[in-house]
Amino acid sequence: MKKANRILIFFLFASSFFILGYFRNYVFLSINNRASALYYNEPTFMLSGFLGIFNKYSYNDLITVKWVLTLLFTLLFTFLSLATVSTIFRSRTYNYLCLGINIFIFIVSMSFILAGKVFSSFSANGFIISRSFIHLEQSPIITLIIVMAIYYQNKLRN
Repeated sequence: MKKANRILIFFLFASSFFILGYFRNYVFLSINNRASALYYNEPTFMLSGFLGIFNKYSYNDLITVKWVLTLLFTLLFTFLSLATVSTIFRSRTYNYLCLGINIFIFIVSMSFILAGKVFSSFSANGFIISRSFIHLEQSPIITLIIVMAIYYQNKLRN
């Protein structure tokens, strides 16, 4: 692959991660503000734009929406990670590696949620640890580590 094409591909994927991450933060912060206002019976924070559809939702409904959005964004970031690895290396093995790592992180994250449900004294900590893993997965960090590891491994072979 030519150097100019690599730079363009890197720029496109980096931009895609940035835009998706920015959009994710906007959505979650907005819904969190609305949920917090409802939970603490504060003056109601109204969501604007396309998020306005959630203005009639109760606190519990907003929490459910956040779970659904967590799954959706995890899938979107996994797809973007997979597309990045696939485009750069064009190897089915590396695609499976990328997918496997993302699935593993998701399972670990959900395991901490489950542990918090089973052991109520661990509930808050389980949620915080789980959220940290999901935030890691919903960022370019995992993809960067995978790409650098594959690149380094290929350099060692040659």
